[in-house]
Amino acid sequence: MSRVVGYVRTRPYPERKVKRIEEYASLLKRYKYVLLVDIVGVPAPALHEARRALRERGAVLKVIKNTLFAKALEKVADEKPGLLALKEKLKGQNAAIFTDENPFSTLLFLRRYKVSREARPGDKATSDIVIPSGNTGFAPGPIISLFNKLRIPIRIQEGSIWVASDTVVARKGDTISPELAELLNKMGLKPIEMSLQVKVLLVDGRAVEPEEVEVEPEAYEEMVAEAHSRAVNLALNACLPVREVADLLVAKAHFEAMALAVSAAIPVPGALEAALARASAEARALYELVKSQSPEFG
Repeated sequence: MSRVVGYVRTRPYPERKVKRIEEYASLLKRYKYVLLVDIVGVPAPALHEARRALRERGAVLKVIKNTLFAKALEKVADEKPGLLALKEKLKGQNAAIFTDENPFSTLLFLRRYKVSREARPGDKATSDIVIPSGNTGFAPGPIISLFNKLRIPIRIQEGSIWVASDTVVARKGDTISPELAELLNKMGLKPIEMSLQVKVLLVDGRAVEPEEVEVEPEAYEEMVAEAHSRAVNLALNACLPVREVADLLVAKAHFEAMALAVSAAIPVPGALEAALARASAEARALYELVKSQSPEFG
């Protein structure tokens, strides 16, 4: 029995798929940078919010079909080197972000931009979850048992269930129980924060892993400050006449010239007084030494 090594498509793609490939190819040509994003578990409303936020930055987010996107990558690979490196990341559910903005700025934006979704049983709380005090809008009924089971203080007022005080129902990292997920969803709360996880970004024809460039802004500030300090030190030691260190070079040269004049007892203005003071101090020290060994000298 022969074994099928791999599937090779022989029939042409349907027109709707051809149009999708052309759309992807057009975006790949139009925009300078591409970021591939993992969207497993990200609900459609959250994607809509992210798409809107990115559109305001001049970027385009597209949920992609992996096989069709791979065809688009092949289609424009000759024009934009490095695109084929994205193919190996086309697993699972993905979206592509097309942008002309510095990709590292986009990466930082995505890391800080959070989208919220409903809680599901088994989720880990991404932050402390608080049921706020006030009118829930629920009429008294079976739902009271949920509040009681979760130990949320309530009272019946004006025909509605009121939460008596702000109540923490889960701490960051806690597992969401089915009962808590049900109550949160009934109350319309979306406590689970998510961020779009970038798999890879294409920069200057090279596929870059996010871990290679994910650095906090504070770390960049420290790196720039350290680089500036080293540059100033190099310019001073090499006596480079650049504007940033000119004053320091003059001050350094003056200090070294004065030190040399004092050490060599050169009678120049500004050094003579220091030379005489130094000679007087040395004479006094010599006198005290001789006096300590020969008291009669004193």
